[in-house]
Amino acid sequence: MRIFQGVFVFIVAAILATSCSQSKKVDIEDLSSLDTVSAKKNLLFGFDLDIYDVEYDTVKKGWTWNNIFEAFEVNQYTINTTAERLKDSLIGVKYILAGKPFMTFRPKSNASTAPIYLVYEPDVFSYIIFDFSQDSVGIRKEIRPVEINERMVSGEIAKNSSLSVELGKSFDNYQMTAAISDAIEGVYAWNVDFFKLQVGDKFVVYYDEKTVDGVPYSVDKIKYVWFEHAGRGLYAFNYTDSTGEVSGFYDEAANEMKRPFLMSPLKFSRISSSFNMNRLHPIYKTRRPHLGTDYAAPTGTPILATADGTISKASRSRGNGIYVKIRHNKTYDTQYLHMSKIANGIREGVRVRQGDVIGYVGSTGAATGPHVCYRFWKNGKQINHRSESFPKSEPMKEEAKPAYLEHIAPFKEKLDAVIMKLPSNNPVLKMEVEA
Repeated sequence: MRIFQGVFVFIVAAILATSCSQSKKVDIEDLSSLDTVSAKKNLLFGFDLDIYDVEYDTVKKGWTWNNIFEAFEVNQYTINTTAERLKDSLIGVKYILAGKPFMTFRPKSNASTAPIYLVYEPDVFSYIIFDFSQDSVGIRKEIRPVEINERMVSGEIAKNSSLSVELGKSFDNYQMTAAISDAIEGVYAWNVDFFKLQVGDKFVVYYDEKTVDGVPYSVDKIKYVWFEHAGRGLYAFNYTDSTGEVSGFYDEAANEMKRPFLMSPLKFSRISSSFNMNRLHPIYKTRRPHLGTDYAAPTGTPILATADGTISKASRSRGNGIYVKIRHNKTYDTQYLHMSKIANGIREGVRVRQGDVIGYVGSTGAATGPHVCYRFWKNGKQINHRSESFPKSEPMKEEAKPAYLEHIAPFKEKLDAVIMKLPSNNPVLKMEVEA
């Protein structure tokens, strides 16, 4: 499943931040058993803190193993051989990385001695224990268990004039919030224009969350979701049949959610200028038609092909800057202007798939800042793609529908039970999970 992150990240993250500032309380529970992590109070990485004093530190920029081992009173030869041993396939650590945490453990019974254990955490999934208590340094890599638990989040889009400003404000689960937002927009990337969300739009999402030591770090997958936009409720169920031929997101009537065109060519963006037949040009200072939609984003942001097609042009001009044009079929063409550069392998005649990176945001040509001007042709005439009604994807085969409808029935029931509880006017994002 391709995942497309965009404006929904701004909205959900902002609402979450607003929720914290207004209510100071967000209720989150686990749908699975709550005994996923069990640890004795005074144990850390297996070391009894009643016996050892622990010192916490972080790898600094430019450090080598010499710096991290200096407290252990070992010679340079031992440092070098230990560093070499870390490169083997079982450990797989070639060098230390700035910003990574490490801890030293010193016996409380003899605080004047050097520490005898070191724990280094190269990533969230593992840690490495160094044992300096013997003549040769012992090295052991431990892998933390990854758990996948079903979760549910529901909410409503609130009235707030500065949602994008709220992005980045402190919230404990911001990283997970961004991941959930990304996944939700991925489901509805073909059906909902996330630049047109309205106050009162609602959503209910069931998803699998990956955790390490009880701490969430990513969304494994969206399982089933409901999104109400402008009073219209849209169900989506993640489904793969026994043959693997039917796979993706489908609605309650077995229609595939995927459509021929994505709503936006960028994951991270905002509309800085809409399709307008009488826009004042910011550089030329004259009124002229703006036959495209400008999506502002940082330089280097990947630009995606919004549909399958063949590259008909990959070039540069004075006004358009670096640009790519795609011929999708006899009816539709798209063009992407002001790139900083064209992606590797993108040239005339190359076939691309929906979601492929074709270039990167820039400000070449007649541009006042980094953005992509997305232009859309239908039967040779430039139109506003955000007003176009695109054809639907091919429906699920009739013989596959009964198994699908039976599969989603209990999930739709769970969604409907939550939908019925959603307030009609909720100014704050509500997150709650069933037991």
